[in-house]
Amino acid sequence: MIRLSYEQKEDIGLKYVRDMLDPASPYGVKYLKAEGFYGSARQQALEEELNNIALLRRDLEEAGDAAADLVHALSELKDLSGTFANGMTQALTEVELFELSAFCRRMRELKRLAEKLPSYPQLAGTRLEPVEDALRVLDPAGSSAGGFYIEDDRTPALARARGAKRAAELKLRAAAEEEREELLRQRQEAARQEEDALRAVYAAMSAALRPYLPVLQRDAAAAGRLDADIAKALLARRLGCTRPEMGGGDLVLEEAVHPQVAAALAERGRDFTPITMTLSRGVTVLTGANMGGKSIALKTALLNAALALSGCFVFARRARVPFFDRIEVINRDFSNASQGLSSFGGEILRLKEALENLREGGLSLIVMDELARGTNAREGAHIARGTVRYLADKNAVTLLATHYDGAAEGAVRHYQVKGLAERDEAAWQPAGDGRDGLRRIENAMDYGLIEVRPGTECPRDAVAICRLLGLPEEILS
Repeated sequence: MIRLSYEQKEDIGLKYVRDMLDPASPYGVKYLKAEGFYGSARQQALEEELNNIALLRRDLEEAGDAAADLVHALSELKDLSGTFANGMTQALTEVELFELSAFCRRMRELKRLAEKLPSYPQLAGTRLEPVEDALRVLDPAGSSAGGFYIEDDRTPALARARGAKRAAELKLRAAAEEEREELLRQRQEAARQEEDALRAVYAAMSAALRPYLPVLQRDAAAAGRLDADIAKALLARRLGCTRPEMGGGDLVLEEAVHPQVAAALAERGRDFTPITMTLSRGVTVLTGANMGGKSIALKTALLNAALALSGCFVFARRARVPFFDRIEVINRDFSNASQGLSSFGGEILRLKEALENLREGGLSLIVMDELARGTNAREGAHIARGTVRYLADKNAVTLLATHYDGAAEGAVRHYQVKGLAERDEAAWQPAGDGRDGLRRIENAMDYGLIEVRPGTECPRDAVAICRLLGLPEEILS
């Protein structure tokens, strides 16, 4: 089972994307919160979800008015989960019965609007069942009004009580002062009898309604899925997302983007450099210049894989994502300080856990950012190389970003950030402060990836970057 912590979802940008989904109804919100990840055991369910998004995206383009009317109707639904549960075991109150009556009318209208969508017959898990049987219990007179009223003739006891109450009220209008106290008492007694009669009616209605409550619950769930899938389709259309291909053994990304980083860059007038890579079973190593975007490339690959496996379209021109059973993220973990562990210790424990999980079977996606950077360079390089060799024949697709030379010798594939375009360090004397150096680094850095021969040495750009950032020449010399 795929599990990512709240912090991991936030760190890779998954929370950022999922928070952009804006369902109209409380049932849509519930569906998205409960959705989770689709592992290899739920392949068909994931394909159905992606197919729903594709169909609804087409509807948004071809039948936009019908979709807008449907979203408006969804926004009027109220969460009655508690009422459904109460009704299965006890008599409902007048307010609860009124809300169920309104819910049924809204669900009837929602069904009418949903059937206007061209793709509705093809959508999975969104079939809305008729609510007429429940409405006949809640509104036996078949009134078209949206209110809720129990007619006098519903029971003899109710008719008698209301008749007595009206008679007392009529007499009160012309009664002498000495008669009012008795008439008020009569009215109060009639009102009490009315309440008793109404409670009996509500109990009978609740019992009659009980067999139809599961239908209303299924309709609420179907409306929630329809709402959530429309939200996904709206996001995919607005941001130009692509349906991922699912299956196979390689994770393939063509021109993938990280939307959160891209948005931050756009605010500064800069563009995100799309990432293209293929990750196969074994280890793919990513090396590159300092400040060259290795961590962003890792997060871009990880985010888009996680989006596909959580039933969303991806931010890429094309993507193929295997049905991973686990996603393991291994980076510096400061949460272990309270346990007396350094960030290096926490990182190694996470690696050990990920390796142990391989014994459970299934395919893992393992992403490691600068493994063992928290120890000395010589031992850290040995740990990285040993990990690459260990994972070479395991049932895992692994991506490791590192600055250690030799770590890619046992890798199935080696990518490198293109890095700084200008190599004449003498021409890079910073003009102004360090912020000017940052701008010059961004202008000179090529964040694109190229595939190189495994074992190719890491770029040597650290001194040039220090110079651009204004570190004293006495240190650099």
